[in-house]
Amino acid sequence: MTKVVRLKAPRPPPPPPPPPPRAQLAALQRDRWVSYPAGDAGLERLGELLATPARVRMPCLLLYGMSGTGKSMLLEKFQRDNATKSSRATGGRIIVSTQMPPVPVLRSLYAEFVRSLNANARPNLRLHELESTAIAMLKHVAPRMLIIDEIQHLLSCNAREQRAALNAIKYLANTLRMSIVAAGTHEAVHVMRYDPQIASRFEQMELPIWGESEEFRRFVAGYIQTLPIKTLPNAIDRRFLAYVLELTDGVTGRVVDLLRRAAIHAANSDLKNISLDVLQRVGARLPAIISQRA
Repeated sequence: MTKVVRLKAPRPPPPPPPPPPRAQLAALQRDRWVSYPAGDAGLERLGELLATPARVRMPCLLLYGMSGTGKSMLLEKFQRDNATKSSRATGGRIIVSTQMPPVPVLRSLYAEFVRSLNANARPNLRLHELESTAIAMLKHVAPRMLIIDEIQHLLSCNAREQRAALNAIKYLANTLRMSIVAAGTHEAVHVMRYDPQIASRFEQMELPIWGESEEFRRFVAGYIQTLPIKTLPNAIDRRFLAYVLELTDGVTGRVVDLLRRAAIHAANSDLKNISLDVLQRVGARLPAIISQRA
């Protein structure tokens, strides 16, 4: 008698995990500030400058570092923390923030100051009229600090225009009795050294890149702790950190981008933690970025 063997029907594949809620994805994408020694030192020094009473020679600061080391994030954090000190009744501002225009001739520089005060300068204004308008508006809001980001853009103009722009910055510090904070890449240091008087007035503070250290481990763990997707404490070991440094060159912005991508991948895969395996999966698809290291 032939024995009938009944074959079991193959099990259907498990359904794909449901997509993460939009609110969770939006939370993963937003900027976050995580305390770390160099950043905390920068915030502390900015606070000291802001508290400096008006005097003949105001202290100024050049904040510089490799692109992506967190200069703009630090400045935004500082401005958020001090935004409530503005006076809406009088139109005053304790901090005015702007950027050095891509081609920083005097006309574009003064026009940028006007735009940073939520106004537009008429295009037919002569240079001296534009200068008077910008200075009058700054005097009206009476800031204690002027922040100028991307100061290395001064390299895009000739020596005469560089000196004119630097003289204008020095004039504002003298006339308005306010501290000026300039921020930019390492090239900004060479720009500021062009004028000995400017160089003597601006102290320098660098935001360095990361290396393997306990401070770096705390930064990575602290950033992940702010995310909806967590990581087991013992998962952030030397292999985990070494892989992060290998992919990012220790640049803060790239570190944050990698961890954010890993968190999004974990959320889309219905995983609860960011592990080394998740990092490696994300790292295999990470877009290549030109290294800034010499």
